[in-house]
Amino acid sequence: MVQKRTLGVDSPCRREGRTIQPNLRGFSSQGANKPFKKVIDVSSDDPHRTGMAPISFVRQVLAVCLYPELLEENTLPLDVRQRAKRLLGVCSGGSVGSYSTATSGLPLVKKSIADFIMKRDNGVSSHPENIIISDGSQKTLSLVLHLMASGTGVTQTGVLTPVPCPHTLPMLTDMSGVKLVPYQLKEEAGWTVELEELQQALATARGDCEPRAIYISNPGNPTGHVQDRKTMERVIRFAAAEGLVLLAEEVNQDSVYGQGKYFISYKKVLFEMGKKYAEKVELISLHSISSGPMGECGLRGGYMEVLNIDPAVCKYLRNIQLTSSPAVISQLALEVMVNPPTPGDLSYKTYARVTFIAERNCCSPHEFQMLGLQADVFYCQKLLEEEGVCLGAGCENGQDDQNHHIR
Repeated sequence: MVQKRTLGVDSPCRREGRTIQPNLRGFSSQGANKPFKKVIDVSSDDPHRTGMAPISFVRQVLAVCLYPELLEENTLPLDVRQRAKRLLGVCSGGSVGSYSTATSGLPLVKKSIADFIMKRDNGVSSHPENIIISDGSQKTLSLVLHLMASGTGVTQTGVLTPVPCPHTLPMLTDMSGVKLVPYQLKEEAGWTVELEELQQALATARGDCEPRAIYISNPGNPTGHVQDRKTMERVIRFAAAEGLVLLAEEVNQDSVYGQGKYFISYKKVLFEMGKKYAEKVELISLHSISSGPMGECGLRGGYMEVLNIDPAVCKYLRNIQLTSSPAVISQLALEVMVNPPTPGDLSYKTYARVTFIAERNCCSPHEFQMLGLQADVFYCQKLLEEEGVCLGAGCENGQDDQNHHIR
């Protein structure tokens, strides 16, 4: 089982980073000896915290929606004002300050998401009624897990979960009353999902809980592995044979840069495998504005597409947000993400992407052994103290073997 003592949102390095940063601003003299002027936190899955600038088109459209007087501001690109006017037109009273009357999302936004999915998957059909918008992928996943949770002991719902996994996932399963069933990713093969590992995890879990779903992160979080079609077909056949709901987190689908690598959605592969699978396997796919080129973590917007799920369950998922419908601003940001400017539009050039790679020599194993720290934790602390870069240790994601990792 994953060691929960090292898992969580708030790692030791992040806590130390929060201590160092005020000192650098002059609140104490301790920061005077540091060789850097600010802490760069690349451990929190928050691109803007690391210094990535927001995309101009996104912020301009949202600014006009928040302050409609800017519709008359000719210094803003015409496509910005046209998009904002269109989005305001679907808000109650023409204002983002009104409640969203549709609990599962504004119809225009859901239609844009469905169109985006169809374009992404080369024409595979997508319907707005299968789209449910929520306040971010974590909130979406939490809703699903709460709905699946049932039983205690050997009847408790179990979810097969990769190791390493997103560092928030064990907490989500705990809070939802769902048992985490770990399966090990194959590091020597590039963090691939192996059928034998899935079968072994399932066999081990039975008698301890009742596995009802398998969680897949593609591209992998935190590994970055991009699954190929053959792997995805094996996973789909496994889910079909074992009667498992396939929970596919695909929030990093726009962040594939490896040579010869490209993203394929689980839905596309499922439909290309024929009716035997396309009409049987229960699939819930997740996407979000928090990751990828947008990186708008603070706006908390995400959606799920549900396929082959019982209509009563779908209705419940839509209605579960009756008392707290998704925020309007995050829905409008979602619409911009799935319907960005295209070549020829005035704002197309603002969708440039920038990446960077940092390298550093490793430390002596003797140092961290003397301090009683795990090697990856020690490395991250030294990098923070000496260079002002806050990384995440691999052990926070459940990795517990002879190798050590950073993310």
